[in-house]
Amino acid sequence: MATSPKRLEVFQNLLTGATFPAFALSLLACWVIFLIAMLLAPSSAAGLGAFAEDFRIWCFGYDPATGRTEVGYVMSMILPQFMIAGFIAYFWWEPLRELANQPLRIARHFGAAALLVAASSVGFALTAEQSLKGELPFPAEELRTAYEAPQFALTNQLRETVGPAAFEGNVVVLTAVYASCPHTCPLILTQAKAAIAELSPEERADLRVIAVTMDPENDSPDVLQKLAENHGMESPLYNLVTGASADVEPLLDRMEIARQRDPETGIINHANLFLLIDREGRVAYRLGLGERQQRWLTSALRVLLREEAASG
Repeated sequence: MATSPKRLEVFQNLLTGATFPAFALSLLACWVIFLIAMLLAPSSAAGLGAFAEDFRIWCFGYDPATGRTEVGYVMSMILPQFMIAGFIAYFWWEPLRELANQPLRIARHFGAAALLVAASSVGFALTAEQSLKGELPFPAEELRTAYEAPQFALTNQLRETVGPAAFEGNVVVLTAVYASCPHTCPLILTQAKAAIAELSPEERADLRVIAVTMDPENDSPDVLQKLAENHGMESPLYNLVTGASADVEPLLDRMEIARQRDPETGIINHANLFLLIDREGRVAYRLGLGERQQRWLTSALRVLLREEAASG
């Protein structure tokens, strides 16, 4: 069926006039604004914050444990929009220049583009929310790392010397807390315990948890024993360890636990981090706090605990 002259004329006017390039540039601008909003939006357990965190993980290489984002991923998402915008501006310069004197038309194009991006964003967010009502798949391959775990030998709550080498062949969860912490340390211990409680007794038999103190000057083995009792954490599964500051502080640095003590209150503001070490002594996953992170902690541990059966 031949194209009617009227339709052909409309199509030609669309491509040669200002409508197409103006809408396309508006759409690119709104998309960049959306990407920046996702990059800067604070994380939360649900709603927009949860959607933004998921978006950063998948599109920006975001690590929830450290709060770091891969700059290369961000650039690969944003820079192409500017390249396409430059291409459009070059080939449609004349009609765009004429449109510059018509602010109402510009506003209509931008409004239509903003509405389209907003509608798409709502659709993405609703889809993500529906996924969260079930079980968001653990991105095992995407989050997997493989670098040597820090080696150390510190004293646990029973005054036993422990470290990754002492648990060779086991899967190890390495984290950091301190006994007088009023905020997130209890959450770290509670999340670890809740995630591990989902494992079978056979799985837990091959697992060890080491929590390094961030306050070695005050956290003696007796203090850590009391902390372990308060949280129902028994050895050998749970090991709360301490030692000389000269040994502990460099270890925390190697773990990349950012921390700073408030000189007035003595409270240590710190990162919340779980390092999951596989049976070969490599850091396989880095996870943080939160409901989703707790589910992923259980899933990651199951991945690592199964690896012996797969290779053995």
